[in-house]
Amino acid sequence: MVTRPYRSNTDSGTNITVNASGSLRWVSPSRSSVRQLTTSTATEQSRRRGLGPLRDVPVLPSWHPSTFEQAFKEGLPVRLPRSREHIPPACFKWFVHDGNPGFDLFGGKPRGERHDTSMSARSNVRNADTNHDTYTDCPPINVPKSSELRPSFWQGYKSTVVALEVTTKQDGSDSEHFERLEGPLEVLLAHLSRSQTLPKEEEHVPRLSIYLAQSDLSTLPPTLRDDVPIPALLRSSSPHATDGSTNRSMNGRTNESTSTSTNSTRPIPTIKGDIYASSLWMGRPPTYTPLHRDPNPNLFIQLAGRKTIRLLPPEIGDAIYRDVMSTLGDDPSSFSTKIRGEEMMVGPEMKALHDCIWGERRGRDEDGYEYKYADLLWIHGLETTLGLGDALFTPKGWWHSVKGVGPGVTASVNWWFR
Repeated sequence: MVTRPYRSNTDSGTNITVNASGSLRWVSPSRSSVRQLTTSTATEQSRRRGLGPLRDVPVLPSWHPSTFEQAFKEGLPVRLPRSREHIPPACFKWFVHDGNPGFDLFGGKPRGERHDTSMSARSNVRNADTNHDTYTDCPPINVPKSSELRPSFWQGYKSTVVALEVTTKQDGSDSEHFERLEGPLEVLLAHLSRSQTLPKEEEHVPRLSIYLAQSDLSTLPPTLRDDVPIPALLRSSSPHATDGSTNRSMNGRTNESTSTSTNSTRPIPTIKGDIYASSLWMGRPPTYTPLHRDPNPNLFIQLAGRKTIRLLPPEIGDAIYRDVMSTLGDDPSSFSTKIRGEEMMVGPEMKALHDCIWGERRGRDEDGYEYKYADLLWIHGLETTLGLGDALFTPKGWWHSVKGVGPGVTASVNWWFR
């Protein structure tokens, strides 16, 4: 598989490639301010007339541990392809797909659809409708156009307490009120059931939005947790021993005194298998997570619906965030890892953080707000849209923002790990 390199100019640019063997490369830009970065892109700006789509997040050819470990060591964001072996049980147990309770993700292709099995399709092929890549050298997966919660499944979990975000908009006003609370899952289930039947003219401007956001998996019933098992890639990247000669004590630690000399020369595992935290996300688009960076690497899997993620390299995101906060009169050093505080979800800070990563044009909007980061975003930014079964690895320090898009319910799970 060959993907288009992610590359900027030589002064402050970043270069990411995935070649046919799955190897990757990233060269970080030096620490810069927005003004320096903007100046350094003058040559790039002068040679193009307009802004096009952002570059795609590189896609790994498989979930092979060695390939993923390389991306982890290099600190590269990568997408992992949809795979039967790695689709969580939640994808087919929690949802009704395309209005059909018997929809089979792994069975024969639904009528009227087909998979391209030509040789050319065995490489990375862009699907114009879903913005996803199809790998036809593996058994196909039936990807639904939309999904809803399966009422019969969730009936037994109505009293489960989860983290909910409630956003309300007053009639005739653009002002919004945001509140984060804990409540029974029944509140979300009722809201999603009602919003499923809203008239078309009301769908796009909801007055009430309820989103299950960043709900800790460890607080959920074991039967729910079992449906979103920790991916094998995160359990540890221990050396690929084939002779079985490394002895371990009862607590799982290597007994170095009895290890062979061959084992002693093996590389130290990169991924420790330490899950720092995990979260479940579920709601109806438009859902939104503001621009932020995580304190630990993050593996994110889409369970239903679609989400679009935009990412910026650490130095670029740092510079843009500092500039946004300075423009608002805030101290950039006061940035909190609490990514969904009220100030980031409504009001001027929400708008500024939204537009710095999602604004795609130069100039000013109707309120006079300047989209001054559009060129930086075009040169340095990455984007991907995930559908059912797709996964995204975001390295520590990479800035990113997430939007739920398209019809139906969107649901995701993620693990922060070390």
